[in-house]
Amino acid sequence: MAKTGSRLTDWEEEDLIKAALGDDSALAQAAFYTLYSRYHKGVKGHIAHYVQDEEEVEDICMESFAKAFKQLATYNFGNKFSTWLFRIARNTAFDHLSHEKARTHKSVRLTIDYDALEHIDIPSDDDSPEEEVIGTQDHESFLGCVEALPDIYREVAKFCFIENLGYKEIAEKTKLPLNTVKTRIKRAKDLVIKRMAEEDQDL
Repeated sequence: MAKTGSRLTDWEEEDLIKAALGDDSALAQAAFYTLYSRYHKGVKGHIAHYVQDEEEVEDICMESFAKAFKQLATYNFGNKFSTWLFRIARNTAFDHLSHEKARTHKSVRLTIDYDALEHIDIPSDDDSPEEEVIGTQDHESFLGCVEALPDIYREVAKFCFIENLGYKEIAEKTKLPLNTVKTRIKRAKDLVIKRMAEEDQDL
């Protein structure tokens, strides 16, 4: 357990999560920011497996953390926090990929008062070995799930999720109607997420 007066960056993950869920708003905000700092680079690297544009990766990263912090009360302490967080990031990236490239992005900003946290000792932005393994294994699992899709969905899924093409480009390459491409990509995404969730449960 964390000791009174110790730096937040020295706290165990479980203690940070409990603090983030606690009634002390200042401590909760600082705990949120410490978790964000600890996993920011790892989450960005994970999203970059699926999305190529650097600015979009950052937007999706911020959205992923916003979703995770909003859903933090649902986190099961019996599971690895990093795995839970990476899954949210992956699904957020899938949501991004299922829309047309021409859409406008709205950045999701964390409600953190950074000036009030200026004295917090921020940890190094290097990935931990665990994060690197999770990112690699999860991406390989994702590719395997795409390859395992039924023929009718596999081609459009590869174009969308792996080559990062837009709906119109995919329609041109496959000679399929635009609405058919959209429907197949949505179905492919649902199948991949379901399969990866099943694999997570088997671990």
